[in-house]
Amino acid sequence: MKRTSGIVSMVAVVVLLVAISQRPGTFRVERRANIQAPAEVVFALVNDFQHWEQWSPWWKLEPTQQVSFEGASSGVGAVYAWRGERTGSGRMEIVESRPNTSVRIRLDFTVPMRATNTTEYLLTPTDEGVTLTWVMTGENTFAGKALQLFASMDEVMGRDFERGLADLKSVAEARRGVSAPSVGEAGFHGDALNRDAAPDVVVARDPHFPHE
Repeated sequence: MKRTSGIVSMVAVVVLLVAISQRPGTFRVERRANIQAPAEVVFALVNDFQHWEQWSPWWKLEPTQQVSFEGASSGVGAVYAWRGERTGSGRMEIVESRPNTSVRIRLDFTVPMRATNTTEYLLTPTDEGVTLTWVMTGENTFAGKALQLFASMDEVMGRDFERGLADLKSVAEARRGVSAPSVGEAGFHGDALNRDAAPDVVVARDPHFPHE
Protein backbone atom coordinates (compact mmCIF):
# COMPACT_ATOMS: atom_id res chain seq x y z
CA MET A 1 0.00 0.00 0.00
CA LYS A 2 2.82 2.37 0.92
CA ARG A 3 4.59 1.52 -2.34
CA THR A 4 1.46 2.33 -4.34
CA SER A 5 1.06 5.63 -2.50
CA GLY A 6 4.69 6.49 -3.24
CA ILE A 7 4.26 5.74 -6.94
CA VAL A 8 1.14 7.92 -7.09
CA SER A 9 3.05 10.76 -5.41
CA MET A 10 5.94 10.43 -7.86
CA VAL A 11 3.56 10.48 -10.82
CA ALA A 12 1.86 13.58 -9.44
CA VAL A 13 5.22 15.34 -9.09
CA VAL A 14 6.20 14.40 -12.64
CA VAL A 15 2.89 15.68 -14.00
CA LEU A 16 3.33 18.93 -12.09
CA LEU A 17 6.88 19.41 -13.38
CA VAL A 18 5.75 18.77 -16.94
CA ALA A 19 2.89 21.28 -16.55
CA ILE A 20 5.33 23.90 -15.24
CA SER A 21 7.87 23.26 -18.00
CA GLN A 22 5.19 23.77 -20.67
CA ARG A 23 4.40 27.30 -19.56
CA PRO A 24 5.54 30.05 -22.00
CA GLY A 25 9.24 30.93 -21.83
CA THR A 26 8.56 34.66 -22.09
CA PHE A 27 5.84 37.05 -20.99
CA ARG A 28 4.49 40.43 -21.99
CA VAL A 29 2.13 42.62 -20.00
CA GLU A 30 0.70 45.73 -21.65
CA ARG A 31 -1.82 48.36 -20.66
CA ARG A 32 -2.54 51.83 -22.01
CA ALA A 33 -4.43 54.92 -20.95
CA ASN A 34 -5.64 58.03 -22.76
CA ILE A 35 -4.47 61.07 -20.79
CA GLN A 36 -5.74 64.57 -21.43
CA ALA A 37 -2.52 66.36 -20.54
CA PRO A 38 0.56 67.63 -22.43
CA ALA A 39 3.20 65.04 -23.29
CA GLU A 40 5.84 66.90 -21.27
CA VAL A 41 3.75 66.60 -18.10
CA VAL A 42 3.20 62.86 -18.54
CA PHE A 43 6.83 62.31 -19.55
CA ALA A 44 8.13 64.13 -16.46
CA LEU A 45 6.10 61.87 -14.16
CA VAL A 46 7.68 58.76 -15.70
CA ASN A 47 11.20 59.98 -16.49
CA ASP A 48 12.02 61.04 -12.91
CA PHE A 49 11.81 58.31 -10.26
CA GLN A 50 11.32 60.93 -7.56
CA HIS A 51 7.85 61.58 -8.99
CA TRP A 52 6.78 57.95 -8.78
CA GLU A 53 5.49 58.38 -5.24
CA GLN A 54 2.54 60.21 -6.77
CA TRP A 55 1.33 57.32 -8.94
CA SER A 56 3.30 54.07 -8.57
CA PRO A 57 0.97 51.23 -7.45
CA TRP A 58 3.80 49.53 -5.54
CA TRP A 59 4.76 52.66 -3.65
CA LYS A 60 1.17 52.97 -2.49
CA LEU A 61 1.12 49.26 -1.60
CA GLU A 62 3.84 49.83 1.00
CA PRO A 63 4.53 53.53 1.71
CA THR A 64 7.01 52.59 4.47
CA GLN A 65 9.38 50.69 2.17
CA GLN A 66 13.00 51.86 2.00
CA VAL A 67 13.74 53.77 -1.21
CA SER A 68 16.99 55.22 -2.53
CA PHE A 69 17.86 57.29 -5.60
CA GLU A 70 21.24 57.17 -7.30
CA GLY A 71 22.93 58.34 -10.48
CA ALA A 72 21.33 60.99 -12.66
CA SER A 73 18.46 63.04 -11.29
CA SER A 74 16.27 61.89 -14.20
CA GLY A 75 16.55 60.24 -17.58
CA VAL A 76 19.33 57.85 -18.59
CA GLY A 77 21.41 56.77 -15.61
CA ALA A 78 18.76 57.48 -12.99
CA VAL A 79 18.52 54.60 -10.49
CA TYR A 80 15.74 53.72 -8.07
CA ALA A 81 16.18 50.92 -5.51
CA TRP A 82 13.65 49.67 -3.00
CA ARG A 83 13.29 47.21 -0.13
CA GLY A 84 10.09 46.34 1.70
CA GLU A 85 8.28 43.54 3.48
CA ARG A 86 5.42 43.40 0.98
CA THR A 87 7.15 44.68 -2.15
CA GLY A 88 10.37 42.68 -1.81
CA SER A 89 13.52 44.33 -3.11
CA GLY A 90 15.00 45.34 -6.42
CA ARG A 91 16.51 48.03 -8.57
CA MET A 92 15.41 50.02 -11.62
CA GLU A 93 17.62 51.99 -13.99
CA ILE A 94 16.55 54.17 -16.91
CA VAL A 95 18.56 52.95 -19.89
CA GLU A 96 16.87 54.94 -22.65
CA SER A 97 14.95 58.22 -22.55
CA ARG A 98 13.51 60.04 -25.55
CA PRO A 99 11.92 63.37 -24.48
CA ASN A 100 8.11 63.25 -24.54
CA THR A 101 8.27 59.99 -26.53
CA SER A 102 9.49 57.00 -24.50
CA VAL A 103 11.33 55.72 -21.44
CA ARG A 104 12.93 52.28 -21.18
CA ILE A 105 13.92 50.77 -17.83
CA ARG A 106 15.96 47.76 -16.76
CA LEU A 107 14.16 46.18 -13.82
CA ASP A 108 16.09 43.81 -11.53
CA PHE A 109 14.18 41.92 -8.84
CA THR A 110 16.21 40.31 -6.03
CA VAL A 111 13.53 39.36 -3.45
CA PRO A 112 11.34 37.27 -3.33
CA MET A 113 12.95 35.87 -6.51
CA ARG A 114 15.66 36.98 -8.92
CA ALA A 115 14.56 38.17 -12.33
CA THR A 116 15.49 40.83 -14.88
CA ASN A 117 12.76 42.42 -16.98
CA THR A 118 12.37 45.38 -19.30
CA THR A 119 9.75 48.07 -18.77
CA GLU A 120 8.80 50.65 -21.38
CA TYR A 121 6.57 53.72 -21.30
CA LEU A 122 5.51 54.87 -24.77
CA LEU A 123 3.81 58.21 -25.40
CA THR A 124 1.68 58.62 -28.52
CA PRO A 125 0.19 62.05 -29.31
CA THR A 126 -3.60 62.38 -29.53
CA ASP A 127 -5.91 65.31 -30.23
CA GLU A 128 -6.56 65.74 -26.50
CA GLY A 129 -3.16 64.81 -25.07
CA VAL A 130 -1.33 61.48 -25.21
CA THR A 131 -1.88 57.75 -25.04
CA LEU A 132 0.55 56.26 -22.53
CA THR A 133 1.38 52.60 -23.09
CA TRP A 134 3.05 50.68 -20.25
CA VAL A 135 4.79 47.45 -21.27
CA MET A 136 6.79 44.88 -19.31
CA THR A 137 8.58 41.97 -20.98
CA GLY A 138 10.88 39.27 -19.70
CA GLU A 139 11.72 35.60 -19.45
CA ASN A 140 9.75 33.25 -17.22
CA THR A 141 11.96 31.57 -14.63
CA PHE A 142 10.98 28.12 -13.33
CA ALA A 143 9.53 29.73 -10.19
CA GLY A 144 7.64 32.22 -12.32
CA LYS A 145 6.19 29.44 -14.46
CA ALA A 146 5.10 27.60 -11.32
CA LEU A 147 3.29 30.66 -9.96
CA GLN A 148 1.52 31.11 -13.28
CA LEU A 149 -0.24 27.78 -12.84
CA PHE A 150 -2.47 29.70 -10.43
CA ALA A 151 -2.53 33.19 -11.99
CA SER A 152 -1.00 34.51 -15.19
CA MET A 153 1.56 37.30 -15.19
CA ASP A 154 -0.88 39.36 -17.22
CA GLU A 155 -3.55 39.01 -14.53
CA VAL A 156 -1.22 39.75 -11.60
CA MET A 157 0.82 42.59 -13.07
CA GLY A 158 -1.97 43.88 -15.30
CA ARG A 159 -4.07 44.93 -12.31
CA ASP A 160 -1.14 46.92 -10.92
CA PHE A 161 -0.54 48.56 -14.29
CA GLU A 162 -4.19 49.61 -14.48
CA ARG A 163 -4.10 51.14 -11.00
CA GLY A 164 -0.85 52.93 -11.73
CA LEU A 165 -2.10 54.33 -15.03
CA ALA A 166 -5.33 55.48 -13.42
CA ASP A 167 -3.40 57.40 -10.78
CA LEU A 168 -0.86 58.79 -13.25
CA LYS A 169 -3.76 59.97 -15.40
CA SER A 170 -5.32 61.67 -12.37
CA VAL A 171 -2.06 63.43 -11.46
CA ALA A 172 -1.24 64.52 -15.01
CA GLU A 173 -4.73 65.82 -15.80
CA ALA A 174 -4.77 67.77 -12.54
CA ARG A 175 -1.63 69.52 -13.78
CA ARG A 176 -2.80 70.50 -17.26
CA GLY A 177 -1.20 73.79 -18.17
CA VAL A 178 1.59 73.37 -15.61
CA SER A 179 5.03 72.54 -17.01
CA ALA A 180 6.30 69.91 -14.58
CA PRO A 181 5.35 68.56 -11.15
CA SER A 182 7.57 69.25 -8.16
CA VAL A 183 8.91 66.37 -6.07
CA GLY A 184 6.39 65.21 -3.49
CA GLU A 185 3.64 67.49 -4.72
CA ALA A 186 0.26 65.89 -4.11
CA GLY A 187 -1.67 65.06 -7.23
CA PHE A 188 -3.83 62.23 -5.91
CA HIS A 189 -5.60 61.71 -2.62
CA GLY A 190 -6.68 58.34 -1.32
CA ASP A 191 -5.61 54.72 -1.53
CA ALA A 192 -5.07 53.57 -5.12
CA LEU A 193 -5.73 49.97 -4.16
CA ASN A 194 -9.32 50.86 -3.35
CA ARG A 195 -9.98 52.63 -6.65
CA ASP A 196 -11.17 51.20 -9.93
CA ALA A 197 -8.93 51.78 -12.91
CA ALA A 198 -9.84 54.66 -15.20
CA PRO A 199 -12.50 53.64 -17.74
CA ASP A 200 -10.13 54.20 -20.67
CA VAL A 201 -7.30 52.07 -19.33
CA VAL A 202 -7.35 49.17 -21.75
CA VAL A 203 -5.68 45.82 -22.24
CA ALA A 204 -3.54 45.40 -25.34
CA ARG A 205 -1.56 42.26 -26.09
CA ASP A 206 1.05 41.72 -28.79
CA PRO A 207 0.06 38.72 -30.96
CA HIS A 208 3.73 37.95 -31.61
CA PHE A 209 4.27 37.00 -27.96
CA PRO A 210 3.06 33.77 -26.34
CA HIS A 211 0.26 34.29 -23.86
CA GLU A 212 -1.01 32.33 -20.93
